[in-house]
Amino acid sequence: MRELLAVEGALTPLSSKTHITYQLYIPEGIDVLEIEFAYDPKTLDDKEASKPLIEEAIRKYVDPALQGVYSRQWDKFHPLQNLLTLSVDDPHGFRGSAHRHPNHQRHILSLHAASPGFFAGQVGEGVWKVTISVHCVVTQECRYRLRIGEGGESHEMASV
Repeated sequence: MRELLAVEGALTPLSSKTHITYQLYIPEGIDVLEIEFAYDPKTLDDKEASKPLIEEAIRKYVDPALQGVYSRQWDKFHPLQNLLTLSVDDPHGFRGSAHRHPNHQRHILSLHAASPGFFAGQVGEGVWKVTISVHCVVTQECRYRLRIGEGGESHEMASV
């Protein structure tokens, strides 16, 4: 597989509710685009560190009449999870998204097939955009890796 883009980065809780967009030029003649995306860690396993975050969310998002009930059962929301998702735009517009919870994902785009959430179609020449939506980072640090490459002829339909 020929690699077209490979990036890594680190996020903190201040990165929550932001978007990171990478642009790359896709040359003519590519039939299959393969996207691999991963981030770690997935969960905040420290229960005591989770408690104030959960209590804050209960105060912010739960009806005041129910906040006491939720607050007494705060540990049912443990462990908290980081959530990062992907969307892709080809030179003509939106090509799809993968708003999934697994923190290791692999997607395929080609003329006749695409991973769930994406549209099949020509992998056309031009500037493509891949956006990482950082919904929530609850750990002190969350590292991500994004790799985009030209898929081989023997690719399997992939979506995790």
